[in-house]
Amino acid sequence: MKKTNLPFLFCAAFFLFGCKNVPVDLTTSSPLKVDIDMRLDVYNHNPTTNTNPSPEKKTESTAGSSSPEARRRNRLADIQTMKNNRIVGEGHDGLLAIRNDVPGEYGEYVHEVVREENNDRTEQMKQLAEEQKVSLADIQKKQGELWRDRAFKGELIEVPVDKNASSYKWIQKGG
Repeated sequence: MKKTNLPFLFCAAFFLFGCKNVPVDLTTSSPLKVDIDMRLDVYNHNPTTNTNPSPEKKTESTAGSSSPEARRRNRLADIQTMKNNRIVGEGHDGLLAIRNDVPGEYGEYVHEVVREENNDRTEQMKQLAEEQKVSLADIQKKQGELWRDRAFKGELIEVPVDKNASSYKWIQKGG
């Protein structure tokens, strides 16, 4: 070996084997403590309607929209709020159904939104039936399955009781 490699080998051997026999304890005698100070502020800007949107929102969300897709997209947040509050659910026919009637002005708003949503869904399903050259009932069955599958945990859905799908029942979707 050349003398120039000797210092290199000595350094390499030192780094590889020099600390091998020195124990390093990485445990602590007591658990680590973390001190967290947190503040949460919750504001309700419209206490009269709680989590329900105001009925005036209806005219803003659907006005000026010409296509069913755009109108449906505009009312999506309202419908999700109604689903979360178990007011409406997804029916077996691909349409929304009111499951828990709400009194007063908000109840009227719920009926109006559901009626508009179902009109737009029906219009879209008729277009699909024409394009695919199948019956509207077949499209409604497929859309009902699609909406049941898309539903979030806890939402109300209408499911068949038996394999023949001759009768249905309402359940909350599980996880």
